[in-house]
Amino acid sequence: MGQYLAIGLRLMASVKKEQEFDEISVEDVLSKVENRYNLSDIYERSEKEKYYVYSIKNEVLDKELIPLIEKFYALRYTKDEEMDTADVIETLKALPDTSARLDLLDDRRFQAYQAGDDMDYFNPDIFPLREIRVSSNNAILSIDGKIAMECYGRVFDFFSRCIAAQLQEFALSKALTVWIDG
Repeated sequence: MGQYLAIGLRLMASVKKEQEFDEISVEDVLSKVENRYNLSDIYERSEKEKYYVYSIKNEVLDKELIPLIEKFYALRYTKDEEMDTADVIETLKALPDTSARLDLLDDRRFQAYQAGDDMDYFNPDIFPLREIRVSSNNAILSIDGKIAMECYGRVFDFFSRCIAAQLQEFALSKALTVWIDG
């Protein structure tokens, strides 16, 4: 199996609680994580036994998931590309609710709509230096490969911001992310 360039929506992100910080509060650290990963007002933060978990609010997904995907596909794929995007949209519209639409990701029936996970390490500007692992569960909307890259974080952040700028009328555009999957 190889690695692929993936673009999608960060549906959920989690930060393990085990890190201890001497000079900075947990709230300050989480604020830095929220800023770095754009875990803005469209996410709800909850506290689990071992993790802080950020999940996209259901009302945002209910309102914007299909319209954002339709516009994203129109920007991303040309008419000449043979992709399953029309089938994805038709299937999503036929499903009764957002929960069923998200469950469809796990079926991996479509190239342009499937589940994908990502893990990143973030070094917030704190002392002593700590590395924070941020795990994400994503909805893949585009996947191309195979790809091999090193030191790609900043360019992927740029890609994410460019894509979000094209879709800025959707609050859900703040959840767009680019990563290497596989």
